[in-house]
Amino acid sequence: MTKIVFYTIALLLSKMLVVGAVQAETVEHPNVLLILTDDQGWGDLASHGNSIISTPTLDALANQGARLDRFYVSPVCAPTRAALLTGRYPERTGVAGVTGRREVMRAEETTLAEMFQAAGYATGCFGKWHNGAQMPLHPNGQGFDEFFGFCGGHFNLYDDALLERNGTPVQTKGYITDVLTDAAINFVNDHHDHPFFCYVPLNAPHGPFQVPQELFDRYNDGSIDEKTAAVYAMVQNIDTNVARLLKCLADHSLSEETIVVFLTDNGPNGKRFNGGMRGAKGSVHEGGCRVPCFIRWPGKIKPQSISQIAAHIDLLPTLAEWCDIPVATEKPLDGRSLAKLIRDGSDAELDDRLILTYRPNQLQLQKFGKAAVRTNTHRLTIEKSKASLFDMTTDPGQTTDLASSHPELTVQLRSQIEEYVQEITPSITAVRPVPIEPMRSVFVPAVDAKLEGGAGFADEISWAHSWIDRWTSPQDRIHWPIRVKEAGRYEIVVHYVCDSDSAAIVLTTGNQKVSTTLPRFAMESVVRPDLDSKATPRRMLTFQQHSIGVVDLAAGSLTLALHRTDQDGAMIELNGLTITRQPAE
Repeated sequence: MTKIVFYTIALLLSKMLVVGAVQAETVEHPNVLLILTDDQGWGDLASHGNSIISTPTLDALANQGARLDRFYVSPVCAPTRAALLTGRYPERTGVAGVTGRREVMRAEETTLAEMFQAAGYATGCFGKWHNGAQMPLHPNGQGFDEFFGFCGGHFNLYDDALLERNGTPVQTKGYITDVLTDAAINFVNDHHDHPFFCYVPLNAPHGPFQVPQELFDRYNDGSIDEKTAAVYAMVQNIDTNVARLLKCLADHSLSEETIVVFLTDNGPNGKRFNGGMRGAKGSVHEGGCRVPCFIRWPGKIKPQSISQIAAHIDLLPTLAEWCDIPVATEKPLDGRSLAKLIRDGSDAELDDRLILTYRPNQLQLQKFGKAAVRTNTHRLTIEKSKASLFDMTTDPGQTTDLASSHPELTVQLRSQIEEYVQEITPSITAVRPVPIEPMRSVFVPAVDAKLEGGAGFADEISWAHSWIDRWTSPQDRIHWPIRVKEAGRYEIVVHYVCDSDSAAIVLTTGNQKVSTTLPRFAMESVVRPDLDSKATPRRMLTFQQHSIGVVDLAAGSLTLALHRTDQDGAMIELNGLTITRQPAE
């Protein structure tokens, strides 16, 4: 039984159960506008005590509904997104990092979008996805009718960006946050007379630090460093675009019919004001995981501040309850509905809950990384195998370790996270093959490859938009695990740069080999623009495409491997492969 059929049956059954109670009343299905920003810390808001930044729209939003003052996410972005979308801790979904396919969420996870889609909502995602790029991992395969943005962890150019719409490249004009907001507004305009779920995961203020010069100049007065000035300018631009989204709702008289949620995906991407909390992005301490979360639903949610701990995993069950959508998933949720807490201001059933945070060891996923456990009163952290305990009610800056004076609580909390890590380790260490489906061409990026020999990643960076360089020798090997959905003939196209006429390469899969000589394509890399003059320069490169040939791929798990056969020694720089199903002969 497909997910959609299963959810539809569940939805119909749930409606049948309440027909007698509601009689002729209409069951409400409010719209949802879910806004997530990237690397914006708790302190990047004027309403949180930042005296420099200007965020009037977000400050007003914080006062128009529920302000969750102790709201937690993961230390980095892809895990937060997976948890937000599934209501489950990210490691259960397979997400263990931000690159090298550690960011990939398994396709069989049930997302918020799939639940809303099955309930008849129009679903759209506009921005940064970062949970898998190929179908069915792509947003279109995870419940979104419409996707406009990019699937990787970050983007190089924020002006006139080359984005995608449902798998098709789109050359845009303008600043990326404005362009993404335009697309979300168009979606609301198109679906204003029908329930919709609009997810807007903006990629600012994640680096590179690019923002319109006029905004940057407002903050770059010498009182703060250039990076912080750029971040604050990017956040002010976000604030302006959130105002545009809220105005669009008001223009369609949808303000009272739309639940608006605003949150960020981790702590600040640098050292700047963060309310005196310890840690920033990547840290399991309070400053790395505590973020703003504002929820507005006029007439249904009264303005209030809530100090009870809550987390990204809670938004799925909460929104499902408010929208009268059954949580139809075979996989157990970690999140808890906050509906009663927000309605009454308290929920005794949540008083003793724990929120777990895990940051896997990125080099050896099978080894324990860094972790934390948050209660309403305490935070336990584990770093380099050492457990520390902090009383967050009296020591919010985490200056005094109480582990030795509270051994029982320390052991109790430590056992909780250690049991969790033992449980999820098989999930995060499993092979993550690139799915090859016949419906679309599949781009397999170089950063997803395993390397042998002397080849490496450009500038020693294996993140989105990096590539393989130093591929010079026949002993160098590049290989990708793939999983082919349907057997057939597939063309393999390589994306490369090489200043040589004799660079011969071979692609191997199973007992098949196809070879080609790459036409010379020389291209000098350029330095990515960045308003932070102290940032390490990041290079960009334009690649040529060349068909290696057509191979027969059987259904199932395979490995694609590349190596050189020439002895030229001229370096090949490789951006990845595109794989396209060929028509049956």
